[in-house]
Amino acid sequence: MSVRPIAIPQAASPFHDRPSARRLLELDWILLLATLLLIGYGLAMGYSITIEDRTFSGDVGQQVLRGVLYAVIGLSAMAIVAVVDHAWLGTLAPLIYIGTLALLAIVLVIGDSTLGATRWVTIAGFKFQPSEFAKVFMVIVLAKWFADRDVRSPFTLLGGLALLAAPVGLVFKQPDLGTSLVFLGMFFGLAFIAGARLWHLTAILAAGAAAIPVLWGFLKEYQRARLTVFLDPYSDPQGAGWNIIQSLIAVGSGSLTGKGLTAGTQSPLGYLPIAESDFVFSGLAEDLGFIGAAILFVLYIVLLLSALRIAYGSRDAFGTYLAGGVAAMLAFQIVVNVGMAVSLMPVTGIPLPFISQGGSSLISICFALGALQSISMRREQKTLG
Repeated sequence: MSVRPIAIPQAASPFHDRPSARRLLELDWILLLATLLLIGYGLAMGYSITIEDRTFSGDVGQQVLRGVLYAVIGLSAMAIVAVVDHAWLGTLAPLIYIGTLALLAIVLVIGDSTLGATRWVTIAGFKFQPSEFAKVFMVIVLAKWFADRDVRSPFTLLGGLALLAAPVGLVFKQPDLGTSLVFLGMFFGLAFIAGARLWHLTAILAAGAAAIPVLWGFLKEYQRARLTVFLDPYSDPQGAGWNIIQSLIAVGSGSLTGKGLTAGTQSPLGYLPIAESDFVFSGLAEDLGFIGAAILFVLYIVLLLSALRIAYGSRDAFGTYLAGGVAAMLAFQIVVNVGMAVSLMPVTGIPLPFISQGGSSLISICFALGALQSISMRREQKTLG
């Protein structure tokens, strides 16, 4: 009696795997709707905060048009990635990893320095932050690594950490502590979704905690202050605690319905720092209040649940881990950024997805969501076994 072999899906040529009308019906429309609404939310908040910022000397209209341009580029990237079989991302994972390291290394050589950090590169007049794209690229690399190995083995986890070490080191050297933490957060989230043993993950966390005294010595003085002052910001109200205190005032002053778009006062008066990125949630809560924040959280929950649903319905392990890794990456950033604004987390400079101004963050997230749509459109080819 012969046994019929199980067909393992291979990466189809992007020229032969075109999205037919039937396949387009498999698009995750809820994910797409949540994405569009979050992009619109971000554009509205970008306009409001730009108007409120009296230190902004440029053309508000031009600033808004830049945000719209980034949104168009991001949605175009999403559409292009969705058309291509997601298995190609797994096939190209080794090249993606090498390219990620090269991109992060270039930052340290020719990057633009701002406020003591070298995180941006300008090429052909286009300024972008490579570390934002590196986060998504490393989700792809780690998803492929776990999909090809037994994730219950501690050697698989240690190998994944070894792959992550170089990107984390390069980002930390910029210095960018926040993005370094995002890499680690998405690693543990992805490993958990992939089925790693909990005691293995706990052991790694314990080893990391034991190494904190050593790692502490590598931090700059302002980074140490940020990591501790959130516990009691009033211990240094005119120094390291200033940002958190002003953020709490902005969030509290929004009350239930907020002061209204463009009507915030903390930023115009110069109290709320970096209101367009790190503390954008504080500005949102001041302008739109508890209701505005609640709407934002509902959209985030819909987005994350859609990503997990796609992960569950994926035809292969790589697709499952890729979708789960993207969800872990976004969830970590949301929790830390909001927690930072309300003094539950240290100030680490992690952007709030879709809402913080910045083309690199928006385009890279849209790229990742395009991969999720690719997984969704091909879920009917699920592998048996």
